[in-house]
Amino acid sequence: MPQEMNAGTKESADFLTYVRPFLEEETPLSCEKFCKVSLKQVKLDRIDLRRSTFTDCTFSSCSLAQASFTDVTFAHCDFSNSILTDAFFDKCCFLSCRCIGTNFGGSVFKHFSADDSIFQYACLDRSRMTDIHFTHCDFTEASAAESVLRRLTAKDCQFLHNNFFHTPLSGIDFSEGEFTSPIVSSPPSELKGITVNLIQAAGLAGLLGIHVKIS
Repeated sequence: MPQEMNAGTKESADFLTYVRPFLEEETPLSCEKFCKVSLKQVKLDRIDLRRSTFTDCTFSSCSLAQASFTDVTFAHCDFSNSILTDAFFDKCCFLSCRCIGTNFGGSVFKHFSADDSIFQYACLDRSRMTDIHFTHCDFTEASAAESVLRRLTAKDCQFLHNNFFHTPLSGIDFSEGEFTSPIVSSPPSELKGITVNLIQAAGLAGLLGIHVKIS
């Protein structure tokens, strides 16, 4: 059976030694606290974490495909260039995290929030998001094609040059942040029902071949 480890481990080797039996036995880890774990190019596919916290941890170019996270908080963590395809997030929170170039393709997000986090160049294609709250997040050139977004709110976020091809955005309010040059169909049916401010509307009008003069 997997053995217990003291909360707040700082040694990456200890972390890997600890989680390996859980991965092999497909047993979830619950009520854990991990701090300053730093891993590079490590495979943690199908890891199952519940009611846990990660603080100041780095997962650089790691694979966490089909991982499951339930009631997990990530604070000041870095998942840049890692693979989290087909992962599951329920009641999870990202606080001041970096996910630059991270691949979340095909993942499910439920009751998920992110604050002051960077998702530049991230892949969220074919993802399913329900009850999502983004605050002060940067999604510059991230892709969320062929995705389903339900009850998503975004405040003070940057959505610049994003791929929303075949992703309906109806009901989303982008007016309290930046929303520029999305990649959509022609005509842009994905934009039907969104809320934008006047400046954003002028920029988006170009997708319809309309030139707006602002005096």
